[in-house]
Amino acid sequence: MRIRGINLSQALLALALLAALCWNLAYGAELRGVDLQTGATGTRAELRLDGKAEFSVISLANPDRLVVDLPGTKLRGGLALPAARGVVRSVRTGQPVAGTTRIVFDLASPIVAMAPRLEEGGDGARLVVEWPGDGDADPIARVAAQTATPPAATAGAAPAAGAPAARTPPPDPALASNDATSRLIAEMARARAPATPAPQPVAPTPVPAASAAAPVAQAPVPTPEAAVPAPRSAAPPLPTAVGPGMRPLVIAIDPGHGGQDPGAIGPSGTYEKHVVLAISRELARQINATPGMRAHLIRDNDSYVELPQRARRARQAKADMFVSIHADAALNRAAYGSSVYTLSLRGASSQQARWLADRENSADLVGGVRLEKDTLSNVLLEMAQSGHMRASQEAATHVLTGLRDVGKTHKSNVEYANFSVLRNADMPAMLVETGFISNPEEEQRLLDPAHQRRVAAAVLQGINAFFTSQPPPGTLYAARAAAAAAGASSGGGSP
Repeated sequence: MRIRGINLSQALLALALLAALCWNLAYGAELRGVDLQTGATGTRAELRLDGKAEFSVISLANPDRLVVDLPGTKLRGGLALPAARGVVRSVRTGQPVAGTTRIVFDLASPIVAMAPRLEEGGDGARLVVEWPGDGDADPIARVAAQTATPPAATAGAAPAAGAPAARTPPPDPALASNDATSRLIAEMARARAPATPAPQPVAPTPVPAASAAAPVAQAPVPTPEAAVPAPRSAAPPLPTAVGPGMRPLVIAIDPGHGGQDPGAIGPSGTYEKHVVLAISRELARQINATPGMRAHLIRDNDSYVELPQRARRARQAKADMFVSIHADAALNRAAYGSSVYTLSLRGASSQQARWLADRENSADLVGGVRLEKDTLSNVLLEMAQSGHMRASQEAATHVLTGLRDVGKTHKSNVEYANFSVLRNADMPAMLVETGFISNPEEEQRLLDPAHQRRVAAAVLQGINAFFTSQPPPGTLYAARAAAAAAGASSGGGSP
């Protein structure tokens, strides 16, 4: 009888465990919230889960929708759905079959979403869906409107007594960078144009002497036809906007650290992750205001992104350049100045560069990511990187030159080391240390919006210079270079 009782207890326990297992299989995760954000790179949706979950995504047209199904996930009671933002007109929930939660995003236009990804964090997991875009339809006009000066007063009219003097807003760094680019291209065209030979003086025809009483009027001296310069038309104007068949240059901007990884911390408690996000957003704004360019922010909020995933996101956005923004730190509080680093798979340029790479590479340990080494992957990666090393070095040199206009740089040359964040980039890539957050004075400068604008403008100046000298095909920069070369070869135009 005792044995039979034990068996009955075991059977009941097994049934209870089986019921719990079935419950977990049916409701393995819980959808805790849905967030919508818009930024310089488009619209981003985050589905906050309490753990890993399966998902499937379906795109539908007429009307345009994106449907996310989460099998085995239940909806938290009283879940508040976000209001319309960006390309998303509304968000709805449903349950197509028992045990499956459905989220429907009604879209304002047929924009194709990037591949969804599941990001793990300390508080659960996030399913991220992004719709790329350029923000407002015409960012250049928006910036121009913001920086427009009031109409000039009529000539001769004096301001009314007591009226405050009109204040001219400061010039926008993005427009100034674009103007500098146009001037640089024009100067390159003039430098390549052949010098026009100066007309040779024609000797006057001798006139026979005449008597003083009857002066003889001299006939006009005919000018030889060869000495008359042929009229030339003006040089063709350089294109100023992306035309049909062109694509924008995509610049991937990676604000370092984020989420549970604060990065370096300044003497007054400033987190590196907040400073670099502000600078990155400003850089994205200036890039989006530059004709022929579009920014893609790797993160536009305080979230953590694994180091290998950052370059993968840049590849998904088909980026032409990858720029990772950071703020340096050192035990010596007097250290200051910006610096630029590129990838090296075979050692570092200095002990400081090696130490910095080790510190930045440990970010994934803070994020709870398991680091694995794969010899074959490293070999393939090294082969892929070899074609971009020189381009990265040249681009980084241009950016370092731009940063010298902001203040003294920490290193006079571009440094290099084995940075994990640059390892997976298959485009010109660099890591920019905008200053030492460990220096009390630089910490305050890094928090100053005006200084952030100057740093962003300096980085953009370097990016502009690099792509002006090496314009990728099919871009506005390539069209400008072709127009400049055509004007130079024809000497400024055809007769």
